[in-house]
Amino acid sequence: MRAFRTLLAVLGRDDPLKMVLVVRTDLGLKKGKIASQCAHAAVMCCMRAATAGSDTHRLLDSWLAQGQPKIVLRVDGSEELHLLTQRATAAGVIAEIVRDAGRTQVASGTETVLGLGPERSEVIDTLVGNLKLL
Repeated sequence: MRAFRTLLAVLGRDDPLKMVLVVRTDLGLKKGKIASQCAHAAVMCCMRAATAGSDTHRLLDSWLAQGQPKIVLRVDGSEELHLLTQRATAAGVIAEIVRDAGRTQVASGTETVLGLGPERSEVIDTLVGNLKLL
């Protein structure tokens, strides 16, 4: 545990960090599809963070060192997903929407999951504190 705290101090981040994956429940996706779409969102957010500025890259490094905490939440439809995306973008939080390829359960281009973060937990909570777990 001491080495973990030292690593976080070196990275300059002691704050708890997390990523949130927001799933549309109106699509009726099966469990495996949800898991796959959430994985896409997490990878997209990591790639965005890795190619962003140095502050965001340090945030990514700290999140990775903290064990990559992720929470999966739900929304009822695309309108709620878009409003959340706009709020996150305005707050400077990475927001990546997964658009399905359309080979299985939904039409091509269907927006299925929104990935947010990694970011400080308190910042994420101001955006999604009202949402329920999936």
